[in-house]
Amino acid sequence: MSNSTTKSKLNKILFLGAGPNDFGIQGENDAAIYQVLPELHGHGYHVFVVDDNPYSVALESVAATTFWEPLTVTNIKKIIKDHQIDAVAPLFGGHRALRLWNQILNEWHTDDGQIPRTLGLNPAVLRESADITQLNQLLIDAGLPVIQSKIAKSQTEVNELMRSLSLPLVVRANNPVQSNTRQIVERLDDLEQVVDEVKSQSLLDEVLISKAINGMKEVSLEVLRDYRGNCLQVGASEDMDPIGIHTADSLSVSPVLTIQDRFMEQMRSYAFQVADLLQIQGALHLQFAVSEVTGKIYIIKIAPYIDQMATRMALVTGYPMLLVAMYLSLGQAFEDIVLPHNFHPKTAMMEPMMDHIAVKLPVFPFGDLHASGVEVDRNLSSIQKSVGSTIGFGRTFIEALEKAIRAAHFNNRGFSPTYMEHISDDELIQQLIHPQDNRVLLFIEAIRRGYEVDELTELSHIDAFYFYQLKHLIALEQMVEAKIDDPNMLKQAKQAGLSDGLIARFWHSDFQSIRRLARQNDIQPTYKALEPSAGEFPENAHQYYATFETEDESTPLGKDSILVVGSGAFRLGESASGGYATTIILSELRRLQYHTVAMNNNSSDATLLPHISDKQYLEPLEISDVMAVVDKEQPQAIMVPGNRKKLIKVLEELGQRVLILPREKHLANGPENHKSEFSLNFFYDGVEVYPLIVGQHRAGEMRLLNQALDIKEDLNDLNLPSPGLYQIIWRADVNEWINQVEIPDLSHDTWLRPVSYGQVAYLSKAMGIHFLRLIVRAMLDELTPRDWEMLQMISKNPPHVQQWMTKALTNYQLHLQPSGPIDTTRFEMGVKVVNDE
Repeated sequence: MSNSTTKSKLNKILFLGAGPNDFGIQGENDAAIYQVLPELHGHGYHVFVVDDNPYSVALESVAATTFWEPLTVTNIKKIIKDHQIDAVAPLFGGHRALRLWNQILNEWHTDDGQIPRTLGLNPAVLRESADITQLNQLLIDAGLPVIQSKIAKSQTEVNELMRSLSLPLVVRANNPVQSNTRQIVERLDDLEQVVDEVKSQSLLDEVLISKAINGMKEVSLEVLRDYRGNCLQVGASEDMDPIGIHTADSLSVSPVLTIQDRFMEQMRSYAFQVADLLQIQGALHLQFAVSEVTGKIYIIKIAPYIDQMATRMALVTGYPMLLVAMYLSLGQAFEDIVLPHNFHPKTAMMEPMMDHIAVKLPVFPFGDLHASGVEVDRNLSSIQKSVGSTIGFGRTFIEALEKAIRAAHFNNRGFSPTYMEHISDDELIQQLIHPQDNRVLLFIEAIRRGYEVDELTELSHIDAFYFYQLKHLIALEQMVEAKIDDPNMLKQAKQAGLSDGLIARFWHSDFQSIRRLARQNDIQPTYKALEPSAGEFPENAHQYYATFETEDESTPLGKDSILVVGSGAFRLGESASGGYATTIILSELRRLQYHTVAMNNNSSDATLLPHISDKQYLEPLEISDVMAVVDKEQPQAIMVPGNRKKLIKVLEELGQRVLILPREKHLANGPENHKSEFSLNFFYDGVEVYPLIVGQHRAGEMRLLNQALDIKEDLNDLNLPSPGLYQIIWRADVNEWINQVEIPDLSHDTWLRPVSYGQVAYLSKAMGIHFLRLIVRAMLDELTPRDWEMLQMISKNPPHVQQWMTKALTNYQLHLQPSGPIDTTRFEMGVKVVNDE
């Protein structure tokens, strides 16, 4: 059944978390861990998780023993020793967990006891793969195509290397402090500054220099391998943008549309060879540079761990990627894997097929920062600048693209077609040469102004296919504008992914009028299932996307269902905490035995994991899309984040029962550096208010004060809108941390607001209370006597809390080059826990 790693030989498995959210780390690793925990627990394994991210949903899993503490060598060793861990699963925690585990193995001493097994990767291979130069040499020795890098420790050595290399160059850190970034040098004058910057990111104070390959196409493959050496390809994607723009900042398409089969077969072969070379048992993501003109292919990245590509391919194909990777890491072969009942018995052995197209579109923080007075470098490069992404699904590229744009960029001025009309010709040319975040609409505007496909292809190095697709979209929009209120035209527009709101703008109408016209002419969405066999084998699918065809594969759950609208793409601010909140809410609704329907479009958070809800719609979160799902499912209630005020208003006007999750439209600014912000946090159950604890918040940090609550005012007079966690805020000229504070007269110089999702996550873990679950129960009148008893007890005796929350070391300067300091409360990227000494 399996190799040496079997159930009989190991029982206790430790998962290393990925730590704080950051550029390139949006919560996908935590989601992966959260999915596999109940599966392992159900098979009798005792699973453990350690992470220092307050937004981790895995740390609140009932299927695991969890540790919310800093991810350090000392802490991990202590957990292993105290709990007699048999095996460690670092690959699910991504590159950070892999590097931490490699460091632990290198520092393991005989008095530390027996070394636990490393699941999924041989420790010797792990050491080799952790060193870029060793890994490259391993690939070169195997005859695989890589671009050779040379190490330099000083500017003198760099100058020596320049004798054998020509511009442009790629400069990377050797053994980077955080995730590695590539900087491209195109001018000799920039070389010294770039080398100095990159050296500062290296633990060894070394840089790797190689020849740049800008302009080639970038392709990603996700493969799986079992211990016997059997491999399969889960999926592939191509970036619209060429090498030179970070893959996270590019529009990406699955399946691959513009590359010849013979090149795809060659890359597949290379991927399997690398998997064999590294003796992978589980998932492997490879990025390739390919030129169909020269016939050259290069391997440019190897990720022998779970990353965003893995979770995205699981979503777009419907293949149980994360579960299969888990079983493979335990030593099972493909044919021995037994998946949950909603999959065909042979699903693990079959390469998934796609009968649809998925477009991933990045989300950038430029507009939000501009509104706060901070300007950034908007030009896209080899360094990531996006902070999140969404996915659009459709039968055609245009349909998927339109839905991805609507999902990713609502309320973003830079993505308004009318805004594009006012760009000058000079500015248009500059942005064609130096790409920025809104380049899809920029290309559309360029085509409108008469640019030919050949010109745009030469300027951008983007395949002509995409420009012909955009020309088709423009022609369609012109036809829509010319045929007002034409039902046939409306159907064509809806089939292309245009929203009711956009069509209403073309026809000088409104959303409701378009909706009525569609109903009168039976132009309604049908829903297609995401299945790994593309419908060839019967599977109990419950993930759907909308299109406009005749057959509808979605059957409503029934009148007792609740629809939960997710937070969409991660953005600066509460970022991953929105995904955390939605996931916990769905989990509690299922625990209360409600049928649950989730609606979201973000592959990186846990909201869209198959086991979280009964049914999922992978759609934009605009009014027309939400109402289409409401018409289909007829839920008894709709849960919506409180910041979606327009959506809430329309739903209520249409007679829907809306349960509003308290949330501000925009996060408030943090306290100034010389001040502290204090918060009196309390829970409102819809009738009574329960004071909980006082918090102190300094710039980028938050602690809970261990003090009794002395409140003179009656908080029940606050007239709160709905059950939830709230806080009364005041600020004071306090620089240092204090043990207690006098609670002021709450009627003066204080203000009331909902507790942000990020602070809800922190309070839940620090106080050991699942507040989001309490909020759900309060909304549905399901609070128990035990709940009330606990709330009353905490109000009288707040717990003693030892952990405090601090911002993660996000390198905003490297990624964004901001013109001034970024408020890390309002625009926080990631946070972590610190234990009081």
